[in-house]
Order: sequence, then structure tokens, then C-alpha cells
Amino acid sequence: MNFYPPDDDRIFRQAIRKTIRFYESSFSSRFRLRLIGKEKFHMEFRDILYVLNVAETKNFTQAANNLFVSQPALSQSIQRLEHELGTCLFQRSHHQVALTPAGETFCRDGKKILELTKQMKRNVQETDQLKNQKLSIGVSPFYEKYYLSQILPEFKKQYSDIDIRVIENYTYELEQLVKAGKLDLCIMTLPLTVPSLSFVPIFKEKIVLAVPPCHWSTRLGSGEGGKKNPPIDLALFKDEPYIMYKPGRRMRKASLQLCREAGFSPNIVFETQSCEAINAMITQGMGVGFLPIAIESLCPHDQRPVYYSINSQRAVRTFAIVYDKKNRRSLTLNQFIKMIPQKTQGPTKPSFGEMEPSA
Repeated sequence: MNFYPPDDDRIFRQAIRKTIRFYESSFSSRFRLRLIGKEKFHMEFRDILYVLNVAETKNFTQAANNLFVSQPALSQSIQRLEHELGTCLFQRSHHQVALTPAGETFCRDGKKILELTKQMKRNVQETDQLKNQKLSIGVSPFYEKYYLSQILPEFKKQYSDIDIRVIENYTYELEQLVKAGKLDLCIMTLPLTVPSLSFVPIFKEKIVLAVPPCHWSTRLGSGEGGKKNPPIDLALFKDEPYIMYKPGRRMRKASLQLCREAGFSPNIVFETQSCEAINAMITQGMGVGFLPIAIESLCPHDQRPVYYSINSQRAVRTFAIVYDKKNRRSLTLNQFIKMIPQKTQGPTKPSFGEMEPSA
């Protein structure tokens, strides 16, 4: 690995401050006094490059050739650095050059500084390239309120020059808009229906059974969200009137699958597109229904039904950021994915990568 001189030594002056404390505690008292006294510390970025090249080649002449400097100039620079540090970095002999323990420490931290400056340069360039960029995001009305509203303020704070446009729609329509190139990404539940799209899972969410506050089952205990209640057997609710999502919604499909798994077909008395409407109707005693557990965080405790966990692996769904593979290198897309917050219950940030669509 070869190390080449940087364009600007001033970058190092910012990074070196992070390592001065280490050197203060690691070397001689003479060195510590030089750092905290009136005399300035004169190490420059090229000094790190010089030491790393000599350590790699174990030869001053070869290192000088790699760095396009004369061998005497290289030797003098390293001797000056050793004088400033108050310790030798190399053991020199006629036949070889070897690092001292202090030299090994210097090289280890020097490599970190090089990587830090490279990352700093990439970050600055990316931030500059993000100016006046646009990002279109699709999301359902409910999850715009529950999830997207938690992410956008911080994203906008860091990338104020990006023009963000949010489109509200339901899952199928959003997926088609991404496919057609009319959206950069959408937030939706898996699985995908368009295999050519890619996705990054962001969080899993439980589906719960909601029942009216005065329902007979509440005598068994309280629902999840306030006082904890053990999961219920859905088959006990086979004769209840159900309030369901309208056909075409993924929650309706998931709800019917849960009922079939429990051995019954639900008696559907009302259908709606809105989970808030289902929640309100159940609270008023019109029936029972299936809801995402996120709904409880948006409702006052005294204005919501009782929520029960369901004894089924199907009562969990995965949300993901969905995007076109052709947009994989989009800086705005990458930066948005990096902003996904990490939480134990709720949204979590995965490693950025493609996964095969679920079956």
C-alpha cells in the first residue's frame, strides 16, 4: 500500500487534535511540556505519510522514491519529527529499518488519521453534491404520521438543501409509482409484488386484536399497551362482529389469514380504508378488529380500545424502504437510508444491502 502526499496539510491540523491527548500520556514528560507550553507542535500531515512509507518499505531510499522527495530530505523530516516527539520511531542499522514500540503506536494512529481525513473529504464532497437535489417519498397516510414524521425533521436539519416531496397513497399504488420512476422510494410492508425493485428492511410491527373497553374478554385482564396481557387465542373471538379494512389493503389480507389460521371466517359488519376509523369504531363498541400496534401511540389512553397480542407468527409484518435498483447510487437515497433511527421497539436501521423479495 502506498501513501501519497495530500493536497492540503491543513486537514491534518484538525484531525491531529484528536490524538494529541494520547501522545501527552504516552511519551516523555519533555514531550508533554512541549505540547502544553508556549512552543507549538509542528507535526504536519506529510510527516505521517513519510513515517508510514518508511515503515512499509523498511527502506528510506525506496520510501523517498515513492514520495517523490530526496532521501536526505525524508531522513531530515523524520529526525525532526522524532525530536519533537521526544522519542525514536525507527531502529536504524546498515541493513534494515524497524519500528520501535513508539513507532508502531504512531503508525497505528497515523493510519486512523489518514482514513479519517479521507472520510472527511468524502463527506464534504457528498454534502456539496446534495445541494439542490430532490427526494420524493411515498408512504401511507397513517405511517406518514406515525413513522415518517419522526425521521424527516432530523433529515431536513442535516440536509436542508434537499427538496423533499411526500406522496400519500396505499401500498400497491406506491410500489407502482416507484416502478414507474415517479417516486425515489416508498415505505411499505413486505413482500414486494414487483420483483425488479429492491428493498431495505427497517422495522417489524405486531398486528394486534382490538376489542371495545367493556368487552367480555377484558375480564381476563387488560390489553397490551397499558397493563400487560398475555396473548389471546384468536379462535375465542370467532363469533364476534369484525370491522375490517376494505379489499385491496394488505392489512385486510393479513387479517383474513389470521382468521383462517384460527379456523374461522370472520363476520364482517363494516369496512373502511382507515385504521384510525377502525380504532374509533371499536372503541365505541361496534365490533372487534385487527390493527397495527403503532395505533396505540397515537391515541389517548382513555380513548382507545383494548389491544391483545395474537398467538401467531403471522401477526408480525415487516416494513421496508423500497426503491428501484437503478437508483442504488443516488446520494439522496443513500443518505435517507442512513438516517433511519435505531430503536429497540420500532424502526431499526439495517445494513444497506439488497435482499430477495419475500415469497
